[in-house]
Amino acid sequence: MAEKSFVIAVAGNPNSGKTSLFNKLTGSNLKVGNWPGVTVEKKEGKVVRGGITFTFVDIPGTYGISARSEDERIAMDFLMKEKPDAVIVVLDSANFNRNFYLFTLIIEMGLRVIPVLNMSDMAEKRGITLHEGRFSSIFGVPFVKTVASSGKGIPGLWKVLEKMGDLEKPKHLPVYPKPVEQAVGRLMAQFPKLAGTRFQALAILDGGIVVLENEKLRQVVSELQGEIEEELDRELDELIAEKRYEFVYSIAKECVERRLRTEQKVALTDRIDRFVTNRYLGGPLFLFAMWLLFYLVFTVGNPFVDWINTGFGALSSMVSGSSIFASFVREGLISGVGAVLVFVPNIFILFFLIAVMEDSGYLSRAAFVADRFMHALGLHGKSFIPMLLGFGCNIPAVMAVRTLENEKDRVLTAMAIPYMSCSARLPVYLLFVGIFFTRYQSTVVFSLYLLGIIIAIIVARVLRRIFFTNAVSPLVMELPAYHVPSLKTAARSAGIRTAFFIKKAGTFIFGTVLVIWVLASLPAGVPYASAQSIIGKIGSAVAPVFHPAGFDSWQAAVALIFGFLAKEVVVGTFGVLYGGQAALSSAIGVHFSALSAMSFMVMTLVYIPCVATIAVIRREIGTKWATLSVCISVTLGYGLAVLVFQVGHLLGLG
Repeated sequence: MAEKSFVIAVAGNPNSGKTSLFNKLTGSNLKVGNWPGVTVEKKEGKVVRGGITFTFVDIPGTYGISARSEDERIAMDFLMKEKPDAVIVVLDSANFNRNFYLFTLIIEMGLRVIPVLNMSDMAEKRGITLHEGRFSSIFGVPFVKTVASSGKGIPGLWKVLEKMGDLEKPKHLPVYPKPVEQAVGRLMAQFPKLAGTRFQALAILDGGIVVLENEKLRQVVSELQGEIEEELDRELDELIAEKRYEFVYSIAKECVERRLRTEQKVALTDRIDRFVTNRYLGGPLFLFAMWLLFYLVFTVGNPFVDWINTGFGALSSMVSGSSIFASFVREGLISGVGAVLVFVPNIFILFFLIAVMEDSGYLSRAAFVADRFMHALGLHGKSFIPMLLGFGCNIPAVMAVRTLENEKDRVLTAMAIPYMSCSARLPVYLLFVGIFFTRYQSTVVFSLYLLGIIIAIIVARVLRRIFFTNAVSPLVMELPAYHVPSLKTAARSAGIRTAFFIKKAGTFIFGTVLVIWVLASLPAGVPYASAQSIIGKIGSAVAPVFHPAGFDSWQAAVALIFGFLAKEVVVGTFGVLYGGQAALSSAIGVHFSALSAMSFMVMTLVYIPCVATIAVIRREIGTKWATLSVCISVTLGYGLAVLVFQVGHLLGLG
């Protein structure tokens, strides 16, 4: 049995290799849950070595520690309240200055730290050498070089961990002007429970921690802030941040050797970024990359779709007879669920290509490319990252807004995300473009994705003008270096996401299709899926509403109604009501024109997000905003569908 036990937090900036290091240390001994009171994922891993039990806790990746964003608040609360035995601070060696800022905050908390100089191989390639011996002599704690992705340096880190009992706290801290140091000392002495460390005292002074419950502390802080800012003629938060960066630069000057000179070749990443993040070329290049993505989705995926479609057709023909069971298997199971599953190859390829873009480092550039445009519309450039996640699924995209620092950005981004075309909408697009736009499939689908982005930004802009008037905060984030993407990793990621899509088709969509089949079969004696069936009467009552939009068949009305549960159900509903994939194309061709098909796709893109997305919006930003999101999307979706059809009709396109 282990004689000793230690709790070790693992902290670091996003893209520093923190999670890779955590995985190397914990192996398969991983426990995943949620942090108390929030839905942010919490990872813990227990390892026993040399009679010692180590519990590693992977705290959210952050650039700073404050209460301004959900991730930073979780990190701050854990470090300050749980007081782990030590903190492994993972530093990206190739971006030392930006990463070391977090290290200064953690050492000001008075915690024991184990600094890890990760990605040392990348730094060396860029001509940057970090001298861990010099760091160790300055701070009095061991610095460890690692390459977490390959496991290099991990044995050395374990040697440090196994001597945890001898680990000292860092002996070198940032120094601030005399008035600030005096204020820190006064707060720590007068309010030891609320400002017991330098970090807490400084965070209270600069607004990183807002104290609401202690009137006396608020009065003292207000007095100190006024005195310091008057004496030094500087904003206090800016002054403290500046001194911390001066400390970082002084350490870097002492311990970091840069062999690159201006006449030497710039790193490959920087050379690529000259084009990819160029003010004029960045946007068009990103749009071309997205168009190319959809071109490959169709070019590579469609042959597989045809094979699967043929297979389901053959399977359906094998089920003969007029019994209820035969009808359910043929019209319900094969026709309904099969109509969705035929598009699995396209879904897999979409997820695979997005994973490749993400793994290569290109997708992170989208936030910077979009920042200037997003700023002009009142959104944070960082908002573009959750919006891009919405291409996969709106639910985790909405959850990702908690990484934004203020309420305005979180609310506006969450309200914009439902207009991003998630993978659930893709089967609807694939169905219609395969029938009406066979020569321009990738261009039409790309235009729908682009339309969703435009609508999302406009909605956020309007909401900002109505509900929020504060200035937009600047974008600060680290861009990872470009990497040759791992096709194995991308395939695994795409496989996991596609498996979730298939599981959803086999459970939730199957259940919905079953309900539709039952309603299409009742009352007894009426033809299956006819206007006289229960589902036909429901659809017929609603269908006239959609006449101005060009699609007034009762089947289309039913598909949209059930599409509220999940957008994949739209295709599944058509499959059940029209008799499967074989009959689907001809039936769609009868009830729709190219113009009304475009109108229907626009309606599917914009109108009411799925019920799960609404639930997540409600949980993340509140019932009021979730209700408003539903009202806006339904009104906007119907209005745009009518506009597309009516304008197209006037232009003679219908």
